[in-house]
Amino acid sequence: MMPFVFDSYEHAYKVLDGPFYEWTKDDLEDQGLHYVGSWDYGFRCLTNSKRPVNAPDDVKGLKIRTPGEIQLKSCMEALGAEVQQIAFNELDLSLRQGVVDGQENPLSVIYFNNMFETQKYLTVTNHVYNSMNLVISKKVWDGLSPEYQTIIDEESRNAALMMRDLIQNGDADYIAKLEEKGMEVTYPDTAEFAAKMEPSYKAIAEYAGSQEYIDTFLKMVDECR
Repeated sequence: MMPFVFDSYEHAYKVLDGPFYEWTKDDLEDQGLHYVGSWDYGFRCLTNSKRPVNAPDDVKGLKIRTPGEIQLKSCMEALGAEVQQIAFNELDLSLRQGVVDGQENPLSVIYFNNMFETQKYLTVTNHVYNSMNLVISKKVWDGLSPEYQTIIDEESRNAALMMRDLIQNGDADYIAKLEEKGMEVTYPDTAEFAAKMEPSYKAIAEYAGSQEYIDTFLKMVDECR
């Protein structure tokens, strides 16, 4: 979830299915978890009710809601937003009452939660890629027959591929539907946003407890470009 590290869905998949999987699976085993695979949730985009966002400075001063993850909070703070961490079930009311000006989420979440009713501006920042990593208790896994292990592996992969296809092919459709609902959509140069992320990366490294973790991950990202 480090901000602005992935260039595309394909880039993210190459990292997660390859070096990230190999890097992570043994650590998870040590914690009693078997890593089955990575499922898709999509890239996150920014919305607000105040103004179109075409450059990082347009985010300055906006009151933006994020969930609790340090990656999302530090990303918005690095762009100059006033971040408030609000539970998702309170977000709609907070937007309607003007407690916050905006929020960030995958396009599907923005559309299906009717955020177009309170948010005039959608910015396709794709600032953070979200995946859902499927794990199973190692104790349970080890108790399964090889046949059942194969079934779980194969069907998890099939589900992952289906979700990835739906997410990728759905983005353009969601944007079109949000435009139909009256949202104004901008596509800024995300390189300008990425250039502001050093404070975010430092905060994430502190949270992770090791700059080495961050460096190792970023090396994977670069090598998979």
